[in-house]
Amino acid sequence: MKITQRQLAFILMAGMAAYTFVRGLLNLVFGDPILTIVLTWVVSAIFGLATWLYWRGWDGARFFATAGITLVVAAALPLTQETIVIFTPLAFAVAITNTQWVAGVGLAILLILLGRDVLENGIIDGIYANIPILASYLVQVTAFAAARFALDSARIEAERNAARAEAARAESEARAVAIEQQQRELIEQNQRQQELLELVSQLETPAVRIADGVLLAPLVGGIDSRRAGKITSRLLELVYERRVNLVIIDVAGVPVIDTAVANALTQTVRALRLLGCQVILTGISSQVALTLTHIGIDLKELDVASSPQEALQRWMAAQVSIIRPQRNNAEDTLN
Repeated sequence: MKITQRQLAFILMAGMAAYTFVRGLLNLVFGDPILTIVLTWVVSAIFGLATWLYWRGWDGARFFATAGITLVVAAALPLTQETIVIFTPLAFAVAITNTQWVAGVGLAILLILLGRDVLENGIIDGIYANIPILASYLVQVTAFAAARFALDSARIEAERNAARAEAARAESEARAVAIEQQQRELIEQNQRQQELLELVSQLETPAVRIADGVLLAPLVGGIDSRRAGKITSRLLELVYERRVNLVIIDVAGVPVIDTAVANALTQTVRALRLLGCQVILTGISSQVALTLTHIGIDLKELDVASSPQEALQRWMAAQVSIIRPQRNNAEDTLN
């Protein structure tokens, strides 16, 4: 489980507050000197207050606790003997402060001890005035500061790596969003293109209902193999869907009718007839008729009329000729 520096500082300060409080009770039970008991509870009070302030959100509480224990230990440490207690403030400074505070705590303890030596004895002749001990103490303070510096460097590097990772993640998300947006735009563009193609297809082969079961398909412009296929497909679809009985294909708007166009029209007529639909070709001019004659196209299977009106009249007359005998037969049967 990952523990942050804030969580570590809170645990250390709370644990120190509890430990020193219990230690003071034990000192009281075992009859230790009253000064020792008071100082222990003073330390407990300092850490308890610092823990509460830190929990309330004051980040400076960890420096307050470090400074408090430094002053208590330095002020109460006996001048006549070396003790490990002197390193307690340094340990806490390493755990919860920074490099500058570690060095400052170490120097503050030394200066306070030397100052007490002067005040009590008039000269500096205590244990920390001894050059080898002083040198050893300074080396240990330097080691503590170096340890804290290494921790700070590792933390800064970790924060930089985390920031780079977060930036990379944000960039990846931005790229993903951009790619998704491009995909949506491509889909929308494809849809628009498909709609345009459908519109072009409809405009290339317009079909108008001019009577019940009758479609007029006026062709305009040049006809190639692609457009011929589109014409056939659309007319077959309309005939099947609308149950068309007659399709009038008007070619008056087609500028040139050659062998390819004639063959395409013939195939369209054959396909429509397979659906049971009659087809009449209109709009053939004299020039087009002459051209078709010269290229040898056999138009016997094509039903031709001069205009859509004539084709419609012819078809309606044929329908009447079919319906009238059927009606007469029905009347004769009833009579």
